[in-house]
Amino acid sequence: MAEYSIVAFAKQLNLLTLATAVVPVGVGLTRRHLPQEARCLLAYALLATLALGTLSEVGRYVWHNNILILRTETWLGTVLLAGAYYQALPLPAVRRRLPALLVSFTLLAVAETIWLMDWHRYDSPYMRVAQSVLLIGLALRYFEHLLLQLRNIRLERDPMFLVSVGVVFYYAGAISIFVLETQLTLKPDQIWVMYIVEFVLRMAFNGLLTAALWHAGQLLPQLVHSSPAAKQLLP
Repeated sequence: MAEYSIVAFAKQLNLLTLATAVVPVGVGLTRRHLPQEARCLLAYALLATLALGTLSEVGRYVWHNNILILRTETWLGTVLLAGAYYQALPLPAVRRRLPALLVSFTLLAVAETIWLMDWHRYDSPYMRVAQSVLLIGLALRYFEHLLLQLRNIRLERDPMFLVSVGVVFYYAGAISIFVLETQLTLKPDQIWVMYIVEFVLRMAFNGLLTAALWHAGQLLPQLVHSSPAAKQLLP
């Protein structure tokens, strides 16, 4: 009975987590002018989180298998978040290495999908671990970039800083879940408790993503007002 209650609560929390993805999408779509990195964040919220998340739930209840959708969500989310960092970090090393890292990540995803998957039981963890390492590394690189700029920045209004905080907290917390998931397939009560933790982390990430898109929508108009040359940034 207790196990059933945990599973039922976790499934309801999962739907609530998916519903919170509507908020950053709504905020992003109402922003008239978004910088390039914020457009990647909006695409992430709309496509990788809301659209594929909804399709994943359809697969769970209708087709009774959503593993391929989850893997597509992982791959697309990684590419879009990495694209945001590519735009936000004007560093030659990042611009040179990140495309190669994404190609390697894609090849890993394809190879794992073809040779290492058990389609009836679980999602293989290697791609998700690689995703966590890559995105946490980019977030830490952005923190370093801010420190080296040596200028007065209101971090609570910096969109990529907010997203980076969310990336570090979510993926650092969820990576252990990704690793242990395959080992706990026969212990549903424990695995659903871990999923509850992941859902809470995801909701917090969606909140930071919402704040990032909100402030990003105010960024370009402020730049244009303060500098006529910044008008070139507008579409």
